[in-house]
Amino acid sequence: MPSRAVTDTDDKESHPPSSNRSNEKSILDRIPDPTNLALLGLLSLPSFVSSRFAFLKPFVNFFLFGLWPFATMLVGVVVPSRKESPTEWIESGDRWSSTRFLLSMIPLQINPFVQLQGVQQLLGNLDVYRGHRFSLPDPQSFEQSVEYRLPIEGEWTVVNGSHDKANSHSWSMLAQRYAYDLVQTDAEGRTYTGDGSDPSDYYCWEKPVVAPAAGTVVAASDGHRDSPRTRGWLDLRQRDIRGNYVVIKHAPSEYSVLAHLREGSVAVNEGEQIDQGQRIGLCGHSGNSAEPHLHFHVQDSLSFYRGMGLPVRFSDVEVANGLNGTSTHTERAVLHAGQRVTHGEINE
Repeated sequence: MPSRAVTDTDDKESHPPSSNRSNEKSILDRIPDPTNLALLGLLSLPSFVSSRFAFLKPFVNFFLFGLWPFATMLVGVVVPSRKESPTEWIESGDRWSSTRFLLSMIPLQINPFVQLQGVQQLLGNLDVYRGHRFSLPDPQSFEQSVEYRLPIEGEWTVVNGSHDKANSHSWSMLAQRYAYDLVQTDAEGRTYTGDGSDPSDYYCWEKPVVAPAAGTVVAASDGHRDSPRTRGWLDLRQRDIRGNYVVIKHAPSEYSVLAHLREGSVAVNEGEQIDQGQRIGLCGHSGNSAEPHLHFHVQDSLSFYRGMGLPVRFSDVEVANGLNGTSTHTERAVLHAGQRVTHGEINE
């Protein structure tokens, strides 16, 4: 699920190169993320049931904080940040793709399925904070119990995601805090061929998606259409922001989520035991997707809404920073936006 238009070893490993502008912070970077303040809007609900609680009605204004991620994206389009983005070299769509993405988000807000999932995510954040006693897993404290490989074959590009807040997939949505969006790019940094108006124009379309580790399939959903539109447009008819997806339990508190799979491609069933590297589906364009891509994250619960995202490291990865960066092999890597990544060592 893209946090922005699709147009995340030691932490010192595999970082994208810095620049003179890379440490500059925008105004938005300096403001604490207020998205979760939208939960205070729930206090207003009794006022709509009984006049006895009319004094709670002003709390309804707190729901506006739920629009903060939308507002930050809008500011980013209207007033480009001076800070250099590690994904600037990736060409996803034309110059209007981000605008189309934002415009399609407006009518999408009346989609009841999307609205319900948004509320469930916000309420799920409360469960996460309570369950972790406000001490959330982070890259320094979390120790994974499973060795994860990249859930793809061949070279892909990290278009969204990082362990740091600035380039996080969705920092305020705790389940997706350490999520990644993956695409494929060509030698010029484009994610598509032709004019990019059809899902099949995109390099990652229908490419294999594999299990990142052995485990048990605990959820598998297929039958969600792939959006017929690309170039930044979101599917206004989506029923689930994940589209077609698979959830795999690898350990008691480690579940991987692989989303936006191609309709009809899900190759595993709930309850099935699968091996690491086994094909579970094909990359698609279903759900909350601006262009074909794979969404991947690991969380500590089966529930998509009440799980906390986990900052996992990947084993046996070939990493290159940017479009022309030299590829290096690492036994355990943290991924970052703007990197080109491949499972296994490349033999040239």
